[in-house]
Amino acid sequence: MNELKKFLEKKGVEYAPFDPKRAPKILETLKIPFLKPKVIHIVGTNGKGSTGRFLALMLHQQGLDVGHFTSPHLFSIEERFWRNGKNITLETLENAFLEFDLTLLKEASYFEILTFLALKVFGECDYLVLEAGLGGEFDSTTTCVKRDLTLFSAIDIDHQEFLGESLESIAKTKLNAMAKKAILGIQSHFEVIRIAQKIAQEKQIELEILDIQSISPSIKEYCKKHHYARFQEENLALAYSGFKALGFDMNLKELKALDLQGRAQQIAPNIWVDVLHNPNGARAILKNFSKEKYILVYNSYLDKNPKEILKILKPIIKRVEIIEISSSRRIPKMQLEDILRGLDLEFTDFCNIKKDEKYLVCGSFCVVAEFLKRR
Repeated sequence: MNELKKFLEKKGVEYAPFDPKRAPKILETLKIPFLKPKVIHIVGTNGKGSTGRFLALMLHQQGLDVGHFTSPHLFSIEERFWRNGKNITLETLENAFLEFDLTLLKEASYFEILTFLALKVFGECDYLVLEAGLGGEFDSTTTCVKRDLTLFSAIDIDHQEFLGESLESIAKTKLNAMAKKAILGIQSHFEVIRIAQKIAQEKQIELEILDIQSISPSIKEYCKKHHYARFQEENLALAYSGFKALGFDMNLKELKALDLQGRAQQIAPNIWVDVLHNPNGARAILKNFSKEKYILVYNSYLDKNPKEILKILKPIIKRVEIIEISSSRRIPKMQLEDILRGLDLEFTDFCNIKKDEKYLVCGSFCVVAEFLKRR
C-alpha cells in the first residue's frame, strides 16, 4: 500500500463534521498553485457523477484540457481523478501527495485531503469539473475554490446526520453553494425550486431553471442509443445546459459514451447494476425498470433507510438476494431480514447468477463493487 492510501486509511470515515473554516485554513498553508482552470461545481443528491462526466466529455471533445473530480470510488482511488479521457495513475497521485507537508494534513478529513489533491493535480487544466461531496455551502469544494458555474442535480433527502432531517434544511445547505452563475437541474420537489429562486434573488445570482422540456429529442436519442436509464436524460440535459452556458455547443450524436461504472449499467444481457443508495435513487430506478420483475441483489448501510428503499422497489422485486459486504456501516443481517419479512418480500443469500433470471444489483457503491469483484 502506498503512502497516500495508508494516510487515508488512518483517517477512517470519508467525512468529518462540517467546519467551514478548517479546509481553507489548511489549504492556505499548503500553498497549492491553482492558476488556470475555470471551475464548474456539481452539487446535489443524485446524478452528480454522471452530470459531471457528461460535461467533462463534452469539454474534452472541444480539444480542451479537462479534469473531473468525482466521488466515491468503486475499486480504487484513481477513479476519482479523471483527466482527458482516462484516470490519473496512482503513481501520479502518490507523487503529488508526497509533495505536501503531511504534518499540515493532520486535522484534514479524508475528503478534504482528496479535494486538496484534486486542486494540485488539476491546477494546469483549462476546466475543472469539481463534484461536491455530501454537502453544499460547507463542503471543502465550496469553501476552498472560486467557482465559475454551479450545476445542481436532483436534490432530495439523504445524509440527514450531516445536512438536517427536512428537505428544506438539506436543500438550503446545498443551494447556498451557488456561484454567481448557476443552473438548477430538473427537480422532483417544487420546494427545492422555490428555495433556489429565493437564494438567487437574495444573492443576485443568475439562475437558470430546467424542466422536463429541457430534455430535447437529441438527448433522448443519445440515451436511447446507449441504452441508458431514463434518469440519465435529466443528467445529460443539465450537463448540456452547463456546456452551452460556458459558450460552447456540439452535436450530441458525436458525444462519446459515459465512462463511469455502476450508473444503471447493463453488464450482461440479464444484469443491471446501479449505485442507488437513497429513496430518490430508488424512485428513479423504479420508473426505469417498471415493466418487469427482477431478482434484487441487495445490501445497505444502516443509515440509508433500507426499509423505504425496499418499499419503493417492491413492485419490481421478484426476490431479494442478500450479498455480504465488508463494512462496519452495514445494516445487521437480522435487521435487514426483519425489514424484508415486514414487507412480505421473499429473500435468500446471494450465491450466483442464473442465465434464465433477470438481476438488479444495488444498495450502495459498496454493494456494486462487491458484486463486480465476484464477477
